[in-house]
Amino acid sequence: MAQTDGQKLFLGTVALAAGACCIALAPIMVKLSPVGPQASAFWRLTFALPLLALWAYLEAKPQESDGKRTALPIGLLALAGLLFAGDLATWHAGIVRTSAANATFLSNLTPIVVVAVTWLTTRALPTKAYWIAVVIALVGSLLLSGGAPATNPERLAGDGLSALTSIWYGLYLITIARMRSQWGAGTIMFFSSGFAMLFCLVVTILSREPLLPPATGQSFIAQWWPLLVLGVLAQVAGQGLLAVGFGMVPTHIASVLILLQPVLVGFLGWAWLHESLTPIQMMGGGLVLVGVWLARRAG
Repeated sequence: MAQTDGQKLFLGTVALAAGACCIALAPIMVKLSPVGPQASAFWRLTFALPLLALWAYLEAKPQESDGKRTALPIGLLALAGLLFAGDLATWHAGIVRTSAANATFLSNLTPIVVVAVTWLTTRALPTKAYWIAVVIALVGSLLLSGGAPATNPERLAGDGLSALTSIWYGLYLITIARMRSQWGAGTIMFFSSGFAMLFCLVVTILSREPLLPPATGQSFIAQWWPLLVLGVLAQVAGQGLLAVGFGMVPTHIASVLILLQPVLVGFLGWAWLHESLTPIQMMGGGLVLVGVWLARRAG
C-alpha cells in the first residue's frame, strides 16, 4: 500500500528524531574512547561495516528480480565518504578540545549550509515560517552552549573545528539525499561508510595517532565499549536512520530536525560528564524544541 505524503513526512520525522538520539551519544563516546579522536573515527566505521553490509544485502534482495537495477553511483558514494570522513575528522578533533554541547551546536549549523547550497543550485528559498524556525532553533542552540565558556582561548581551536564540521556535514547530507531517490539507505550507508573508513585510516596515519589502545589488562569489552557504541548506535542506527529520513523529508526541513542533537548532547554532557547545564542552557534547549516543531510544521 502506497504511503501518502503526510505519512512519509511523519515516518521520516520519526526516523530523523530517533537518529538524532543515537548520534547524540557520539561526542560522549569519543571523550570516553581508549584511542585518539581520529582513530575513534576509523574504528567507528570499521565496527559499523559488518552490520551495514547485512542491511545492504537484505535491502537489495527484494529488488533482484525486477531486472531494472542501475549501476551504483560510485562517484557520489566516494564523495559522500570523503565528506563524512572530513566531518568526523574535524568533529572528533573538536570534541576533545571543547565542551560536548559547544561541539555539537557549532557542528550543527547545517541548515544554513543546506539552504545556501540549495539556493545556489536551484535558486529556491524556503518559506518565511522556515526561517523563523531556523532562527529560533539556532538561538536556542547558542543559549544551550552558553553555559560553557566558548570564548576561552583554550577552546577556540575546538570551536573552530566544530564549526568547519557543519560545512562537511551539510554537503554530506545533500549528497545522501540526492542518492536516496534511487537507492536504499542501507546500500548508501554501506558503500559511503566503506569509503569514509579508508579516508579516516589515512587521516589517522597522518596524524600519527596509534590505532590500538594501550595495554591495560582490561577485557576487550571493558576497553573497547565506547568504540562499539560509536559503531553500532551512532553510525549504524544514528546515521542510518538519518539516511532513511532524508528519503522522506525535504532536505532543508530534515537539517533542522537533527538540531535535536545539541539538546540531547547537552543533557548527556551534564548527566554523564558533569559538564555545566545552567537555567539559560535549559531555556535554550526548550527553544530548540520549539524551532524543530515549527520547522516540521513548515514542511
